[in-house]
Amino acid sequence: HRRWHGGLPPATPPHARLALLLAHLEAVVREIGHTDSVWQGRWRDQYAGSERFTLKTVNKLARGSASWKTWLSTREILDPIEALSGKPMQHADAMLLMKPPETRQAFPPHQDAAYYAADEAEYIIATLHLDATTTENGALRFLPGSHAHGLIEHNRKGKAYLPDVDIADLVEVPAEPGDVVCCSIYTVHGSLPNRSPAPRAIVRIGFQPVP
Repeated sequence: HRRWHGGLPPATPPHARLALLLAHLEAVVREIGHTDSVWQGRWRDQYAGSERFTLKTVNKLARGSASWKTWLSTREILDPIEALSGKPMQHADAMLLMKPPETRQAFPPHQDAAYYAADEAEYIIATLHLDATTTENGALRFLPGSHAHGLIEHNRKGKAYLPDVDIADLVEVPAEPGDVVCCSIYTVHGSLPNRSPAPRAIVRIGFQPVP
């Protein structure tokens, strides 16, 4: 099932398009600001300085930016998503997630289905990278084949996570700005803290079959 973990046909927006999307995203942040989110739970105990963990987010990007709303429905992004799904797909949601350098924020192993779309087996998560990702700044990591097991029981004390899955067992997928990495709503994933001196930003985009 490699196709869920980086075997995606090229979906990289041209550099000019990515620059334009970034400009509109910055305008949204200036206009409505961002939310500081904190992932709580005992999983944080393994990280020194975890008391400073926080994440900056902007939800519902298509509502705040006409440019993002338009791009999320273009063939440029839909073609590779539909190549994975084998059926017509539509944008469901898009969210900016930014790991600040000063607060580091790690993500424990989890499935997005623990939070939403739990019964939508064909839901695809596409992650558009706004920055290059590395081990140092917390590139995404995936557990190959985990999507085949459906929704797994999570520890829900704090944010939902999988205490029996070691982040070290997940496969890291470094990416460049503009790269799109896809996974199933059921794929177990996570990431290490951002230990770099710069922010690390991605946009998580959800796609579901057209009714």
